[in-house]
Amino acid sequence: MSSSAQPAPSSFTPTLVGRRILVIEDHRDSREMLTAVLRSLQAHVVGARNIEDAELQMQFTRPHLIICDMKLPDGTGLDFIQWLRSQRRGGKTPCIAITGWDNQFPPHVAQGFDAYMRKPINLDKFCTVAVALAQP
Repeated sequence: MSSSAQPAPSSFTPTLVGRRILVIEDHRDSREMLTAVLRSLQAHVVGARNIEDAELQMQFTRPHLIICDMKLPDGTGLDFIQWLRSQRRGGKTPCIAITGWDNQFPPHVAQGFDAYMRKPINLDKFCTVAVALAQP
């Protein structure tokens, strides 16, 4: 075997091709990092800085997955998920809660979310969960 030999490709490569994802995160660096990771999996990603932006985005697109920070400038992820779950359009969309405030927002209070992750986010786990939740 030569030193330039490539490993055999995996039979399963995680992908989000054709999936629309809404990332609700008020910190620009975190929003851009999550967007870049999701785009590396070939997702179409839209960002929102707060709940108001997210609700506006929901008027124009129906995401296959929503990533929502728990502490936002105009409310909490709990406020958003309560609003989302009350909507006829998009109310069943899978959602991942993310937080750096796990003392204020421990996993058991993240009712209505399909997954919960603490910051700093383990990106391998994040990608695995995102791909699983965004599938048709």
